[in-house]
Amino acid sequence: MTEHLPTTWRERRLHWHAHLRHTPSTPTLRRTEPPEAVLRDPEAGAEWVADTLTRHSLTPITIRWDTPWNVTLDDPAERDALRDRHVLAAGLPVKATVDTVAGRLYLHIDPYTPPQCPHHRAHATGAG
Repeated sequence: MTEHLPTTWRERRLHWHAHLRHTPSTPTLRRTEPPEAVLRDPEAGAEWVADTLTRHSLTPITIRWDTPWNVTLDDPAERDALRDRHVLAAGLPVKATVDTVAGRLYLHIDPYTPPQCPHHRAHATGAG
């Protein structure tokens, strides 16, 4: 089956900064912190989510996804990578709260255009 994703991310020249934290944060705060990963396309974003959950899932209990359509709860054994790709391709952030027996993790993937990205701006300013 062919996957038809929105093209918003291409039109806006988006990339994403991925963060995993033990405390809640805001987009403004995350913008000042170096990302764990810079993701160049929705597929890379979905892979980062899957890899991160696998790496940090010390027996996850539940994963709460804040999607633009609603809050979704995943069973740790079930992952919806297509949902992640679709949200990212639409130019939207991915936010999840992961409850594990070891505590709570906050996963964020924030979209940026080149002018919005603090790292792009730093490179552009230093390149003059």
